[in-house]
Amino acid sequence: MRFHIFSIIQIVLIVFSVSVFAQNNDAPYFIYEEGAQIKIGHFNKRQVPQGYTIYTVTNVIETDTADYITIKAESLDPYEKPLNSSEFEAVYFDGQISLDKLYLIPVDTLASIEENDWHINGRDFIMPAFMGNGIALAAAYIELETDDNKFFKVSEFSRMVDKFEKYKTKIGEFETCVVSSKLEMQFSGNEIYTIYTWYSKGIGPIRTDYYNQKRKLVKYSEIVEIVLPEKS
Repeated sequence: MRFHIFSIIQIVLIVFSVSVFAQNNDAPYFIYEEGAQIKIGHFNKRQVPQGYTIYTVTNVIETDTADYITIKAESLDPYEKPLNSSEFEAVYFDGQISLDKLYLIPVDTLASIEENDWHINGRDFIMPAFMGNGIALAAAYIELETDDNKFFKVSEFSRMVDKFEKYKTKIGEFETCVVSSKLEMQFSGNEIYTIYTWYSKGIGPIRTDYYNQKRKLVKYSEIVEIVLPEKS
């Protein structure tokens, strides 16, 4: 039933794709309200789906100083069959959102963490309340290691605000902030990309392009469905 609802919402959004999603200046650059959900499609350079990730805000605890958010991350295969799921935390304070460093790990890998006794270190992924052209953002990374020397690391660094622009997708047009960065993944081998991510307030990543070291686009991710709670 949930996916039937998604289909209806997607049709409605496509009909109104010429309109720009409204921006709440107080909202962070990620979903933050209970019930909010985004679905991200992952594609190769030929636009063939490689899988999907769904982020859902499952719980919000509001305090006088900050909101503490629980986000469920689910992975689907190219045919939208559920594979794995896990959860990570976020903190929303005065327009800024701090996502637990687990956000950096692909969901499939995240789900396997429970199978091992990992020692986890790192720095959370922070999207500031104020963004401006040329502003440098803090690096984020996560490093996992076991007693038998299994090692995994993901880091995003050299993060810089490039520009602000309207970005049009199949489900609508969004006001976005474009952030460029380097993404490095170390596991069985070492992969490094230059990435460009379009973020929209109250939603999060709209599109991410991945370029290899030869500056060739090798894959991309883009939002394909969205559910936002109705305002009371």
